[in-house]
This record gives sequence, structure tokens and C-alpha cells, in this order.
Amino acid sequence: MKKIVLLFACALFISTIGNAQIIDPADKAKDKTTNKVNQKTDEAIDGSLNKIEDGIKDIFKKKEKKPKKDKSKAGHIGGTQSGGSGSTANTSQQGDNTNFDAYKNFDFIPGKDIIFFDDFSDRSTKRWDAYEPSHLGVVQIENKPWLEVKGGRFYPVGLKVLPKDFTLEFDAYVLSNAPSGTLDISFVDKSQSDRLADPWYTNSGNIAVSPVSQMPKTGLGNYEKKINDAILSPQNEFKFYSWQPQLGNLHARVSIARKGNRLSLYINEEKVMDNIDFFDSNIDYMLTFHLGTYFIAETRMYFTNFRLASGIQNAQNEMAAEGKFVTNAIYFDVASSKIKPESWSTLSQAAAVIKSTSGNILIVGHTDADGSAESNLALSQKRAASVKNALVSEFGIPANRLTTDGKGLAEPIDSNTTASGKAKNRRVEFIKQ
Repeated sequence: MKKIVLLFACALFISTIGNAQIIDPADKAKDKTTNKVNQKTDEAIDGSLNKIEDGIKDIFKKKEKKPKKDKSKAGHIGGTQSGGSGSTANTSQQGDNTNFDAYKNFDFIPGKDIIFFDDFSDRSTKRWDAYEPSHLGVVQIENKPWLEVKGGRFYPVGLKVLPKDFTLEFDAYVLSNAPSGTLDISFVDKSQSDRLADPWYTNSGNIAVSPVSQMPKTGLGNYEKKINDAILSPQNEFKFYSWQPQLGNLHARVSIARKGNRLSLYINEEKVMDNIDFFDSNIDYMLTFHLGTYFIAETRMYFTNFRLASGIQNAQNEMAAEGKFVTNAIYFDVASSKIKPESWSTLSQAAAVIKSTSGNILIVGHTDADGSAESNLALSQKRAASVKNALVSEFGIPANRLTTDGKGLAEPIDSNTTASGKAKNRRVEFIKQ
């Protein structure tokens, strides 16, 4: 019996190798493509071998009953929205049930001043363009809008030259049963702004991220710095473990911080590039993305909550000069008062300022104008209470020093007709009493 099984496995293995070299002719080929093709070939072979191995084990293994699925968690995408108000407020969730443990070493600080934001709440792709515009669309996943990308180059059309210091954040999601491809995050010379949809650039910095790789259950990435078509730094590889579709980790929060010529990259709570020499001081950079389609006609990856911001939040100085500081970088689930765990670094900054300030602090929540005035007022009050609970339970701030209030949509600081304006209006204020 074992001989028959082994012969079947060898035959299927040879068949897999013979069929693994089909490359999509729509993609342009360069040296980089060759590397990725080799990687994807290994993926296909490893995937087939894993299935063969599992099948062989199953032949001699007693079948076990499958556990019942928890319907309350089926298809859930955790932490994928940045706090839109929505038409109804799920105010039963409190901030003190957020598990911050994974993020307690997270040192990413979001920029203060929002330059570009898109959560696709208007179900529109009008702020984006692509090499193949038909490859972009907005879809609903758990009643939340996501930008669906089916492969190729795509980029924000309203975004110009990037500042010398900025932060970039976005949520990415892959399906467990569909090819995810390799995501390239590219910073390109503004002289190439007329061809942002092209897959290749002369002057650029590029980060490639693959949640599925030839290494089982390990995400892989690399980065390169290119000037006049010459790679000044080799393709440096890095690994990450918190975005592993093979283990059911389908969601990634990608965070990037630029300070001068240096760049840090985070995938979820992991810092995978730490203060790397990445940019050229003589180049003005623009932003574009690419989703690789190297073996199949199209891939699937989903995005939301793109947030590009400049400026560094100096809460200490703001509190000393103005008696308050304001942040839109404490993130909540949509229509909920539950704080997202990636807000840890901003909460930590708030706690440090409160501890160094005498007297009491009033925490005030604000929302955008989506939904009714009544639901937004209640939601803003719940969010302020969640922030207080987190500061007390996680940072030891005495509860009697903190009071809370909410203004709902009543005091906007920007227009509620744009995604960026709404993101600015969703904020928390810390006011010295």
C-alpha cells in the first residue's frame, strides 16, 4: 500500500513541476521578475507537496470530528476601519476590552497633519488610478468598504510630492482561498509623475511584501534603493510572522515612517525595517503601489484606511502652550467605542503628558457627520470614556484626575464632505482643567 502511495506522490510532484512555469505575459520582465518567478515556482511546488503529504497522512490517520465554527467570528476582519461614525453607533463595546499586549513595544507615532485619507466610505475609486482601471473596485466585506485590487500598478491621483518627513498607514487584507500576490510600495522620482502606472522606474525606492512565500507560514519582503536605474543597495530580505494567511492571519496594518533619508516599516506590531537608509535627499518622491500577477491572470488584495500625514505630534509642547493637545491618531472600530490596539503609542504619549501635568484633564471625543446627531453624540461620549478606561487600566492614571465629555458632530474642524476632512474631525482632545 505504501509503495502505491509513494508512486502516486512522485507522479503528481513531477506533474506539478511541469506546470509551474506559466507566466502571465501581461507583466513586463526584468531581473526582478526572474527572482519573483523563482519564488512563485517554489510556492507552487511546496503547496503541492504539502497537499500530497497531508493526503498521505490522512490515509493512515483516523478522521477526527471538526469543531463547530463560532458563527460570531466567521469572516470577521479585525481592526480594519479607522473610526468612522456610521449610521448607527455600536456603543456597547468599551475600550477597556482591547488587548494591547502585542503592541506594547510598538513605537510607531502617526503624523499629526493628515495630507491624504481614504476609507472608501463613499464607495468610490475616484481618488485612485491604475494601469488597468478595471482592476480597481470597491467591495463590501462585513458591510465595510474595501478597495479591491486585481493586480497591476495603482496610485492615489490627488497626492503630489511627499514631505521629507511623513507617516503612511493602511490596512491590507487577503482572502484565504485566493492568490494574494506580492505588494510593492514604491516611492518614485517626481520626474516620472507622468507614468505612475508603469511597473518600473529609474529613480525609486521599493518595498516588496509577500504574505505567502516559499517558506511555510512565514511572510517575506525585500527593499531596494535605485538611482539612475542602478541599485545602490542590494535587495535586502526581511521576514514577518503576524500576516500569515496559512495560519488564518489575513489582515495587516502596514505603517511606514520617513525621517529625512531613513525609513522604518511595520507590519502589524512587527518592526521589519528599522531606520534604513532608503531615500535620496536630492529626489522629490511620489507614491505608487503595485500588486504582482506573475503566475495568474489576476490576484486579489483589499485595502482601506490609507492615511498619509506629516508633522510630529509634540503633546508636551502643545499642552504647555495651549493647555490642551488634540489627536486624530487614536483609532476606533467603525461606529464603535472599541479602541484599536495600534493606538497604543498615541495613548502612551497621552499618558506621559498627563503624568507630567498638574491638575485634572478633560477628555473630549468628536466624530464626523455620518449618521444622526444623537447617535454621534452618544458615540463621542463612549469613545472619550474608552480612552479614560485605557489610560487608567493600562497606564495607571488615577481615575479621579480624568473626566470625559463628547461633542459628537457639533464642532468640526474641517469639511465633512471629504474623506480627509472626516478623518480630521474624528479626534480626541485632552484639555487641562
